[in-house]
Amino acid sequence: MGSASQIRSGVPAARSALDAVPRPRLFRMLDEQRSLTVVQAPKGFGKRVLVASWLHRGGAPDRQVIWVDHDTSPIEVPDLVDDTPCLVVLNGVEPADAPAALKKMLILLEHCPAAIAVVTVHGAVELPPELAAGGLDHSWVSAHHLCFSPEEMEQLCRSRGLAVTAERRPELCSELGGVPSLVASAVAVLRVASAAATTTGHSEPALEQVVGDYVHHRLSGLGEDARAIALKVAVMTTFTDADATEYVGGEASAEFLDQLGTVGLILGTFDGVQRRWSWPPAVREVVLGITRAHMPAWVDETLTRLARERRDADRHAEAAVYAAEARRWDVAARILDENWSRLVASDFEVLVRLLRAVPDSVTDEFPGLAAGKALFVNALTGHPLLDIEIPSDPNELTCLGTEPDAAAALHIGTVQAIALRLAGNLREAGDRALAMVPLVESMLVHQPGEVTAQLPTLRLQWAIGMQLAGDLGQSTVQFEQAYRDALTPGSDYVVLNAAGSLAANWALSGDLTRADEWLSAGSRVDISVGYWDEMIRVAGRVGAALAHLDRLDAEGAAVELDRLGVPAAGEELWGLVAYAHTQYALTAGDAYAGLTVLHRIVDGHRRLLQDGSLSHVLLTAAEIDLHLALGHGNLARAVAETDTTGHPLVVVASARMELLTGNPEAARTVLKRISWPDSGWLRAHIEALLIEAGACLLTDRDAAVRAWSRGTTLAEALGNRRVLMSVPADTRRELAHVSGAAVPENLAAEVFPLSVPETVLTAREREILLLLADGVARKDLAKTIYVSNNTVKTHLRRINVKLGTGNAVTALARAQELGLLS
Repeated sequence: MGSASQIRSGVPAARSALDAVPRPRLFRMLDEQRSLTVVQAPKGFGKRVLVASWLHRGGAPDRQVIWVDHDTSPIEVPDLVDDTPCLVVLNGVEPADAPAALKKMLILLEHCPAAIAVVTVHGAVELPPELAAGGLDHSWVSAHHLCFSPEEMEQLCRSRGLAVTAERRPELCSELGGVPSLVASAVAVLRVASAAATTTGHSEPALEQVVGDYVHHRLSGLGEDARAIALKVAVMTTFTDADATEYVGGEASAEFLDQLGTVGLILGTFDGVQRRWSWPPAVREVVLGITRAHMPAWVDETLTRLARERRDADRHAEAAVYAAEARRWDVAARILDENWSRLVASDFEVLVRLLRAVPDSVTDEFPGLAAGKALFVNALTGHPLLDIEIPSDPNELTCLGTEPDAAAALHIGTVQAIALRLAGNLREAGDRALAMVPLVESMLVHQPGEVTAQLPTLRLQWAIGMQLAGDLGQSTVQFEQAYRDALTPGSDYVVLNAAGSLAANWALSGDLTRADEWLSAGSRVDISVGYWDEMIRVAGRVGAALAHLDRLDAEGAAVELDRLGVPAAGEELWGLVAYAHTQYALTAGDAYAGLTVLHRIVDGHRRLLQDGSLSHVLLTAAEIDLHLALGHGNLARAVAETDTTGHPLVVVASARMELLTGNPEAARTVLKRISWPDSGWLRAHIEALLIEAGACLLTDRDAAVRAWSRGTTLAEALGNRRVLMSVPADTRRELAHVSGAAVPENLAAEVFPLSVPETVLTAREREILLLLADGVARKDLAKTIYVSNNTVKTHLRRINVKLGTGNAVTALARAQELGLLS
């Protein structure tokens, strides 16, 4: 189907704000060109606009279009008895007329095999018996399909020159239910109100007016009985015809519900068995407000009944909403507290809305809710919870676990850990998270009843904080505990997140067997977990990408990296994603691309690049290796000299730098900084052995053979092929020759060259360049460093030779480029 608009003969021109926005997902449904497509939705939902704009944009290109407006031109079967491929559009059928109109259309299609049809109906109708029995290729486009998505609403706003923030779009679309006419009116009104909103920071009254006008206009067009039904069924967010009869009474007949659906107050769908109705949230809020003003006691009583029945049916989100609407805050809070994990996973937006609604005086009685409200609703910066003192001594925390305020301390400490993490204070966040462990262990012994159902979520948050701080050992313990605690219905998001994070931890450390085990555990959660789905899969995808790379499965790694993409500004695991991209680039022999993506991602997350954090360690090691692969010995050294952590990953990269720049004994010295068997970093341990073997080749062949044999044996046991590429190919071949052990075949292209050039300046040469960089004139250098002019000339000549430059200016630029003046 083409994208450019052109007037299609016989099709009315669409002149609507809604026509400005192409609807590709709906066009695709129409492009299927089923024998019969029924578009059923209330008036004002853009059914006519949809079909007309689809045709004007090139839909059904090989068919003659016969457009019939049902209220003005009845269609007759004999008019279409020839074999010309055609599309019959029957537009604007009232629900009461729909059975007869659809039956006539079925007869037409039977007599005209070359014809297909699209019928638009003002409301939700049931399937005619002929269609319900099957046999005809048909589809239904419902009111819910026609409702705008946040992305479509953004397109509409942009086409009308209205800026709506990324945070506000989904919320606004949800409030309006995506109802096309409401969305179009809201955009028009907000354009007018935007200047005032810029000044006052508040444009909501304009939206309230839009929704109020929409509701009152439609209520005023109903008869007295239908209007009374509308006010009563507003107590329910969704309902069937049978529900309406149960809660409102026998007067809530299908005929009246049809009227409410036709005017667009409620939206109907038909699943082949029964119709189900729902309210656009903003519309229901207005109608329920009218109902409450007339019959407050009945409304609260019915809402309370609905809350109780939905809770008993394990429909917790609905139950909490009804309880809050009935102002039964204690009931709503208890439902939220007891079903926290389920609601976070599957109804997060509802949870946040309810946390906003429940008064602080109520949530304060539930420590978990108070913490959740502080985290998800209130701005953590400056929040009172952050100023509450929580002990850090393990013994004090163990004692606190026996006291009545232990639960409050547990949740407050967790919120503080998360706040520190979000602020970029990763080490402090990890320490605070670690402090919660003895507290909760004491509580589980002395007062297990006070440990809430939120514990798996709390453990997960602690583990993330420890992981980002670089403490993979402690984070692994807490991820495993969170996983085990969450193996109950409704905690799939914790299970999936914990399993993926454990896979990432083990892949980073080099244990592919354990990484595979946790990837397999995560794959057993074969469902979407709603709001958090993409976010919580990041760690698992990093783990999978690294595991594929270590097996030299570049294709499998590329698939995972494509899913990961470039991490967004708010992605906490951005450093792990960047590291996976750099390792892929190294393995593929494209270190320049790896260095480019590393710098690009770091520039977007520099605020979170804290010394000693996991991201800092991973990317420091990666940057050293990328420079070595590119032959940049000076730049590799400049990066290595910035490290203050002594982390095994950075140490092994620094040792490789010494080996490749011609300093094998320095490489061995660097490696001695770590007790490798105790380090917990298996992959780095193997690399250290291979680098040591390469460093010993010229001076101690027996030591080289021992280190090589140990490293290759460990690599084989772990199934890790890529680790053998941590030394140059010529070095591998020589070590294999002297040891008698064959090098595994089919290794990828060379990663590191046999040697990497490095320019080394004397202390005096570097001093001279630093003085020039500080602005000291060349003629004043001799006086500044108390030597003769001839001596200065000699130093400058040697500097130019070493740097391959012709004068002091270019020498200074080259030295800075090589990182010699850092």
